[in-house]
Amino acid sequence: MGLKPYRKKRNFEKTPEPVPAVKPARIKRTPPAEGSPLTVEEFLSMKNPTGDVIVEIGGARVALTHLERVYWPAERITKFELLCYYIRVFPFIDPFLRNRPAILQRYPRGIAAPKFFQHDLQSAPSYLRSARMRNEEGREIDYAVYSGLASLLHLVNLGTIEHHPWHSTVDRIDRPDWLVIDLDPGGAPWESVLRTARVTRAVFGGWGLSVYPKTSGSSGIHLYLPLEPIYDYDTVALFAEVVANEVALRVPEIATVARTPSARKKGQVYVDWLQNARGKSVIAPYSARAKGGATVSMPVTWEEIDQEVRIADFTIRNVPKRLKTERDRWSGFFDHRQRLPGRPMKKGKQAA
Repeated sequence: MGLKPYRKKRNFEKTPEPVPAVKPARIKRTPPAEGSPLTVEEFLSMKNPTGDVIVEIGGARVALTHLERVYWPAERITKFELLCYYIRVFPFIDPFLRNRPAILQRYPRGIAAPKFFQHDLQSAPSYLRSARMRNEEGREIDYAVYSGLASLLHLVNLGTIEHHPWHSTVDRIDRPDWLVIDLDPGGAPWESVLRTARVTRAVFGGWGLSVYPKTSGSSGIHLYLPLEPIYDYDTVALFAEVVANEVALRVPEIATVARTPSARKKGQVYVDWLQNARGKSVIAPYSARAKGGATVSMPVTWEEIDQEVRIADFTIRNVPKRLKTERDRWSGFFDHRQRLPGRPMKKGKQAA
């Protein structure tokens, strides 16, 4: 089954503590918004608002602008509706954002207009936490850090439709607390994606590990393994690589680890483990996607995987209602932190 190399030594040693990698940011702090603020409840009760408002959240005055701007032209979904969505799902998305640096993908004119990426902050209100870190090229960057509802709404107001947090928090920035496998169809049938997800679950299960599935909100499935934050990024990525190789070995007719699309056979699902590198990110659970239909990257159960759940099943218009009546599929995620089960093989080897 390809699992024996990891069973030779079950107690995986944690990696040494790193030198602190986070410094105070050096950004310009903007003055508080002026004007009469609304409460969150008053904001949510507005009907088709236009223009700008200020919302007070825990003492922070958050300026929300151009509320009438259409972000999804086909569905006529506005910026106001997106802001309301994030307020309503905040208790669910917050654990996957709080204290994590943000890689911003901004769509200030909606999904039909050009987007741009932003890592380095120039200015921010006082309620948005920030941190200076060195990126993989050695350059120091001032990152936005999610720190609550006010910070989330500020970033959404900038056009951040999607939320891509780091895999680690700023207090242990070099210790990711989850591993993620991205199953990218690349044109493969949806049934093959679901089957690959089940095989990946079985591979993790062979090492006594439990993974959590979610839709990507775009085209694939993401599988998360909650971790104790005691391993460095290289160790986590190496384990993810071995898992991905094992999946590809078990079902080569539908799964591959070939990074280049031209190297994949038609209909193969790409088992992507590379997103576990330091500084990489994956769309957060419950985040909206800048895709047609205003889909959401939604946590699901394995029963739903077996019932052939679909990407289009979850949108910003139906997810808040579903969360009121359905149990949180990922409740207890961070209470289920796990340890990697054995010493990994040398880089480049596949599971035996």
